[in-house]
This record gives sequence, C-alpha cells and structure tokens, in this order.
Amino acid sequence: MTDPMRTTTLTPTWWTDQHTSDWELVKGALERDWEQTKADFSKDGGQGLNQNVADTVRQSVGSEPIPSLNEKTRPTDPKVAARAAKKARKNLEKESVKAAQAVSKAHDDIANEHVKLGERLGEVREELATQQARASEKIAEAQEEALGGIAKGYAKIAEAGDKRADAIARWSDAEQEVRYGYAVRSQYPAAYVWDDKLEGKLRGEWSALATGASWKASKAGIHRGWDYAGKSL
Repeated sequence: MTDPMRTTTLTPTWWTDQHTSDWELVKGALERDWEQTKADFSKDGGQGLNQNVADTVRQSVGSEPIPSLNEKTRPTDPKVAARAAKKARKNLEKESVKAAQAVSKAHDDIANEHVKLGERLGEVREELATQQARASEKIAEAQEEALGGIAKGYAKIAEAGDKRADAIARWSDAEQEVRYGYAVRSQYPAAYVWDDKLEGKLRGEWSALATGASWKASKAGIHRGWDYAGKSL
C-alpha cells in the first residue's frame, strides 16, 4: 500500500518555480525512459516503448516531441520484436526456474529438519528410561533446534516471493526522488561530481523534507534524477 505521505510532492527550501518548470519539461521523457528501463530489465513491469537514452535526451531538451506514455517512440521492427519476445521468454523461464528451485530447496530443508527432529526424539526416548530429567531437557532442545530450522525454511520461501513482488518500483513511488535529484543538478552547478561532500549535503536536505522515505531507500532514485539532468546539459 502506498504511503499517504508520498502522494504529496515535497520540495527543499531553495526550490523555485524555475525548478518546477524545468522538471515539467523533462518529466514526460524521463517517465518514458523509466518505463522502458523496467521493460528491458524486468519481466513484471514497464512498457516497451522503443525508447533509448538518445531519445530521452532529445525529448528532454525539446528537440523532439514527447509521445504519450502508451505511444511507442518508433514502430517496432517485427524481427526485433520477435527476438525481444524470445529473450523475454527465456528470461522468464530462467527466473521461474530459480524461484522454483528456491522454493523446492526450502521445502527440502523443512523436510530434513523434520527428519532430524524425528531421529533426535528417538535417541532421547531411548535414554528416557534411565535419565528421565535429562531426556526431557534434550527433547526441548531438539524441538527448539528443529523449529528454528523450519522457521528458516519458511522464511526462505517468503523471501523468494518478496523478491519477485519488490522487483519493480512504480513510477509514482519513485517520481519524488527523481524529481529532487534532477533539480539538484541545477541548484548546485559546481557539484557535477557525485561525491561524499555532495551526498552529505543531500542526505541532510532529504531528511529535513520529512518525506517518509529514508535516504538509504531514496538515494538510488535521487542519483538517477541527477544523472538524467547531466545528460540534458
């Protein structure tokens, strides 16, 4: 569920109407590039718009019109489309196999832990006749160990599902970070190198905005907007 705090675009104190105007001019081009990137690198999201970096730059500086979001930059070559579809199918099959293997391994680990538990309980029961107190302690220890292993197995299954669910970020979730990073490039023109000094300044500024998103979670999107701004200079 999207955080309500992230539906409102927040701006730093130095933000001006010029920053807003500059952003609105390139926003459409960057959103198309974002969708194309997702289509190129993920099986779960994005649109194939036949958009490349050069198209994004030309659209950003106004030398080419920005098509609507669902309109391709150029017609798709049937041969290229066929190759892309074949590659996408292979990638999907590969990822599906990986996910299946991860789930299968997790189930195997759970089964092994159940087997270990059964074996250990059998050993403990043999000692029960002569060492009742000691046997009870070992049963408790064996159960705790086995349950820990089972919990790890289920955690692996959950992790495999989470990785697939979190593979793609929605543009609406990322726009605020990209927008801020894009404006930073013009606000600090002397800092055209992303270094520790610039990052320290931006980290403090981002935290002060209280967007609800941490610097660690937002850094990649901010850096991406900063890179986009450099391409259109």
